[in-house]
Amino acid sequence: MRNFEVVELVWETPDIFTLRLKPKTPEDAFHFLAGQWVYLHLLNPDGTIWARAAFSVLSPPSISRDMFELGIKVYGDFTKRASNLVPYDMVQLQGPFGVFTLEESDTPIVMLGAGIGVTPLLCMVQDLIDRHSGRAVTFFYSNKIVEDIAYFERFREIKKHNSNVNIVQTLTQKTYAGWDGEMGRINGEMIKKYVSDLVGVKYYMCGPKDFMESIKIFLESESVNVKDCLKQERFD
Repeated sequence: MRNFEVVELVWETPDIFTLRLKPKTPEDAFHFLAGQWVYLHLLNPDGTIWARAAFSVLSPPSISRDMFELGIKVYGDFTKRASNLVPYDMVQLQGPFGVFTLEESDTPIVMLGAGIGVTPLLCMVQDLIDRHSGRAVTFFYSNKIVEDIAYFERFREIKKHNSNVNIVQTLTQKTYAGWDGEMGRINGEMIKKYVSDLVGVKYYMCGPKDFMESIKIFLESESVNVKDCLKQERFD
C-alpha cells in the first residue's frame, strides 16, 4: 500500500472527473505499464480504509514519479465519495495490476473506446508519444453527445502534434453545428473507412460489454485472429 496526496480534482464532463494525486514520499511512487490499473483506497478520518475500487491509470508512466491521474465516472457510493476529495486529502494506492498492456512491435494499432473506457487507451497512446514510438494509431472514441466527451482538449492536442495518430470521434445520439466527427455507433463500416488492412493491425478495446462484443463479432467476420490480435479490458 502506498500513500498519495490529492493535488486537485478536475471535472471533465458532468459525471466524469480526473483525480490528480502525488506520492506522499519518493518511496511511495511506483512504476506501471500503460493500460494497467490500481486499487484506490479511500480512508476514514482515523486513517483506516473505508473502501477500495479499481481504476485504470490515466496519466502516462513517464510522469509517475511525480503525478498519478485516475479518470473516474460517478455511478455509486464509492465514486460519489471520491468526487468530494479536496487538495491535501490522503488516499492509498495498491498495484499495479492487469495485463491490458501494449505489445512491443511496429505493428499499427487500432484503439476502440467508449465512455470512461477511454482511460487506459489514452494512457497507452500518450505513452507511445512520450517514447517517440512513431507507430501508426487509429483511435476510435464513442460517446452519446458532445457534452459526454471526456478529455476533448487532450485528444485535440494529440491529433494536432502527432501525425501518426488519427483520432476518430463519434456521437451516437446527436451532433451539433460544426461537428467534424462521425455519427453513430462504432461498427464495421466505420472501422473499414479508416483502417484499410483489418488483419495487419493490433486492436486494443475498452468499453461496455455489448460494445466490445459487437466489435469482436465484426472482427471475427473479417477473419481477424482475435485471440492473437485483440486485447480488451472490461470495466465490470
